[in-house]
Amino acid sequence: MPLRTAERLLPPDAVFLPGNHRLYGEYSERVMHTLYDFTPDIEQVSVDEAYMDVTGCLHFWGHDPARMATAMKERIMKECGLSVSIGIASNKVCAKIAAGLRKPDGLVLVPHGQEKEFLAPLPVEIVPGIGVKTTPKLHAQGIFTVADILNRKSVFHNHQSWLCRYLTAVANGRDEQVMQYDRVEKSISRDTTFGHDSSDSSFITSTLYYLTERCCKTLRQRNQVAATVTTKVRFTDFTTVQKQTTLRQPSAAEEDIFTTAEQMLHILLPPHRLIRLVGVRVSSLSSADEMQMPLDRVKVEKIDRLHHRLDALQTKHGYRSIQWGITYALHTTFSADAEGYELHSPVYEL
Repeated sequence: MPLRTAERLLPPDAVFLPGNHRLYGEYSERVMHTLYDFTPDIEQVSVDEAYMDVTGCLHFWGHDPARMATAMKERIMKECGLSVSIGIASNKVCAKIAAGLRKPDGLVLVPHGQEKEFLAPLPVEIVPGIGVKTTPKLHAQGIFTVADILNRKSVFHNHQSWLCRYLTAVANGRDEQVMQYDRVEKSISRDTTFGHDSSDSSFITSTLYYLTERCCKTLRQRNQVAATVTTKVRFTDFTTVQKQTTLRQPSAAEEDIFTTAEQMLHILLPPHRLIRLVGVRVSSLSSADEMQMPLDRVKVEKIDRLHHRLDALQTKHGYRSIQWGITYALHTTFSADAEGYELHSPVYEL
């Protein structure tokens, strides 16, 4: 049975103040991006809530969903300073209800097969979709708890109604809803954890360029450009910092994106400070065909053709058949295959 996790984000009160909607959105994006380190199967239902199907990723955590959820909470607190509430269950309704029981910093696990028992004593108004208008009507029919829904003494006016069928399914611990994955990616990111913590600025910069190169190649393959660049650094003590900048002109070229990413790296990374991870993310994606061309259109088109030719050569003959000098030095640290350097997984605690 697929296991799904409903996650409720609870940023500090400051983000709710008038004029801070942009800040709230930035925190939401940062948290959602962190969740993608744990599973690619995410359905974001609002700015502060998402469902996660972690079935295919549990083996990384010894098939222990509570351990995985605890790591999520710790990671989000360290990187974003936010507490979250997580509910774990075999279906979306149970997971959502569980997540709401112990806010703002809770973790509730509903064992598989015990969904009906878990829901039975809870007030009926806790069921998603049961609002202030429906609750009094259910109370008038003797339905105060989820268990009351299955009590023969309670009466529904229309047993074939959507509400009757929905509540009966919930009371039996079932949920017909399926995950609606957001397959249109809102960002592209590449991170790597070093085999050994490093303070070598040349090595770190070269690695950042390679990660940027991977992001840009993916953008070109999708005929997209990015308007926002984020650089991330994680230190030896697992403290993680990141900085985000908007480009003057959306781009898919390493020249534009790396220049910005490197500038932010110098701001984030104090001299001689050991780090264990570096990463880059491009976001605010749009179609390259819809991009408004700059005044120097000929130059931009020439650079674009050059990168597409290099991409084609590497695809045909292998990544190391032709590469920039800044990434060539990495061959002494990372092994490589036809696709490129084999980097370490950034998944937390692996």
